[in-house]
Amino acid sequence: MDSGLGDDFFYRVAFASSDGYVVDTHFGRAETLYIYQFFDGEYSLVEKRYVSSVCQGGTHSPNEMRKNVEHFLDCQYIVALRIGVGAMAIIRECGITPMVLPGELTEAMDKIYKYHQIQKLFK
Repeated sequence: MDSGLGDDFFYRVAFASSDGYVVDTHFGRAETLYIYQFFDGEYSLVEKRYVSSVCQGGTHSPNEMRKNVEHFLDCQYIVALRIGVGAMAIIRECGITPMVLPGELTEAMDKIYKYHQIQKLFK
């Protein structure tokens, strides 16, 4: 998604959370992801998105996983408690950066912001 301002100013992050306060859900088991928009050092909740849990006892269908990931193509990052190797590969193939940052959502947001700022130095 192009905001007209460039990726340096505007980006979105999907957080796998059961309650919107803590990153506490494995990506493959997630049914709710909270989408936050970051702009000029600030962030705000945009929406909650719902997907089907695709994890079936440690395995999943790559096609079903890809369908879930495609719900987040407007996001630059997906953050979860855990992300399996197969899911990480699919997320990366879709141009999204997967991150494992369990804990409070606000702490994860601060880490994402700092990471994004560092990445801008290498562009």
